[in-house]
Amino acid sequence: MLVRKRWLCSTLCLLCGVAFLVATPTRSENEIAKKTAAESEARLKRDVTYLASDELEGRGPTTKGLDLAADYIADQFKKAGLKPGNPDGTYFQPFDIPGSALVEPAKLTFAGPKKEALDLKQGEDFWPMGLGNAGKGKDLGVVFAGFGITNTTQKYDDYEGLDVEDKVVVVLRGMPTLNGQTPFRGQQGLQSKVTSAEKHKAAAIIIVNDVDSAKDGDDLVDFNFTAVRQGTGGIPTFMVKREVIEKLLKSFDLDLTKLEETINKEKAPHSAELKGWAATFEIKMRHDHIHLKNVIGVLDGAGDLAKETVVVGAHYDHLGYGGAGGSLARLKKMAIHHGADDNGSGSTSVMELSRRFGELIKDGDLAKSRRRMVFMTFSGEELGLLGSAHYAKNPIFPLESTYAMVNLDMVGRLPKDKDTGKEKLLVEGSTTAKSFDELVEAVNKKYGFELKKNDTFPANSDHFSFYQKKVPVLFFWTGIHPDYHRPTDTADKINVEGMRRIVDLSEDVLKELVASDKKLEYVAGKSGGGGGGRSDFPRMGFTPDYDATGDKGIVISAVNDGEPAAKAGIKAGDTIVEMAGSPMKNMETYMEVIRKQKKGDTIDLVIVRKGKTEKETVKVKLE
Repeated sequence: MLVRKRWLCSTLCLLCGVAFLVATPTRSENEIAKKTAAESEARLKRDVTYLASDELEGRGPTTKGLDLAADYIADQFKKAGLKPGNPDGTYFQPFDIPGSALVEPAKLTFAGPKKEALDLKQGEDFWPMGLGNAGKGKDLGVVFAGFGITNTTQKYDDYEGLDVEDKVVVVLRGMPTLNGQTPFRGQQGLQSKVTSAEKHKAAAIIIVNDVDSAKDGDDLVDFNFTAVRQGTGGIPTFMVKREVIEKLLKSFDLDLTKLEETINKEKAPHSAELKGWAATFEIKMRHDHIHLKNVIGVLDGAGDLAKETVVVGAHYDHLGYGGAGGSLARLKKMAIHHGADDNGSGSTSVMELSRRFGELIKDGDLAKSRRRMVFMTFSGEELGLLGSAHYAKNPIFPLESTYAMVNLDMVGRLPKDKDTGKEKLLVEGSTTAKSFDELVEAVNKKYGFELKKNDTFPANSDHFSFYQKKVPVLFFWTGIHPDYHRPTDTADKINVEGMRRIVDLSEDVLKELVASDKKLEYVAGKSGGGGGGRSDFPRMGFTPDYDATGDKGIVISAVNDGEPAAKAGIKAGDTIVEMAGSPMKNMETYMEVIRKQKKGDTIDLVIVRKGKTEKETVKVKLE
């Protein structure tokens, strides 16, 4: 049984200030409470262990594991007594994101000056990369271009004096070290190298692991790893084993490792045309859609409040084998990113809450007049809150009558506060409704958490998509830790008891939200830092419309009040086609450019207004 007897005043009574005589729990009652808690923790442990298992492959957008997770959550919703949330009778709200797909295996061969012939095998010697484009070329010249970086500030240019037009460029992954420093952050990324080669009119680009990337094995990045993109480069892109490129260089008495050492030692490029070598290639690729889905289950409301909605949400996707936002740039290897805390813990908590409320409604232990509860786990959060943004744009239940949204993301590492010794729970959104702070504080009297509230409001999880639609939101989480976005975020590190206590508090908060006759007054909060509040580069303060954004620019879905974009007059529906002198093909090019800027810089944005064709230039001061 999931019925949870309460020996203290109910949340509603606490908030109304009604005094009750509270009987001291008997020994039998304490034993029942301990058993109930133990049963809940067993379920939480089972669910988070499954979601973070190797079988689910890190729940990345191109993995089978993501679909397995969706099916598992839907099955738990069904067992809890929730109705399918989608009008088509399923628990799934599907949506598509841009991606790339191979039509057939790619081809790559080299012919040498001494009639050498290298016929490479996809998956063994090379992989095509989804961040490039389809194309073919025959007997094209080959050029080694160091790290493929051009930086006028540092007066470093791997392409200086090099003719790469209609040739195949070979570049090292990573970046050189100059004077003991790595000054090219933002330019060492794979997409940046493709963009640079394209600017220099190369026919194709080959990326090869640098020494650091290959120190534990010369692993290739497979196609699916780079298939999830908001746009792609315009030239075919390959990743090739070091031993293949070594064979090309050997003809000139060159060594790849020594070349890299020389570049770092002399602080200067050592690029060269590999005369006599010719490359032939073909990539058949289509720019397709990757199918994702939110998982939605519903408990109907009753009485006068039945048409209003309370959303309980968490994202269930993660980074797969590394993915965008993963640790590949640091670890240089593809590895399952288990995502136990991020966000196996949150989606596990939503499943547990669905069971508890399903049981409470079945047993008649909730108020007769109550709001509809929509339990929702989102996909695509790690790619930019895509699932919650899709729901906010295409709500199944009207957002105008959505009373509140409660989000749980990374609730599995409940820590102790170093000053008070109490368990520390982070709370965001408590200022988005006038009564929220009072509600959370009243409920917490029972639990004794050290509540750490954030006055700013970064776009760091799915509640932000609802907040932008003026829905009051609460966000509970336990903070960043060294395993964040790394393969080491595993189920054995979850504080299951702490997660259960957060679920208990969330349940009490939700009971009040579901049954309260109070009107909530939405209050706009102060926006936080760019990049979800977890990055140090400047912010613009807008949300892109990923459904509409393509190779013609970045379409703006929403603009945050008081942020740089809003101050510059940018509006929802505008399309950014150029920023700081660089064309904006997609979000990849946007990230490349914004990383090069500094807070306080004023840059030019070229936009096209919705419904118009002429371009307009506006100045934006970054914060």
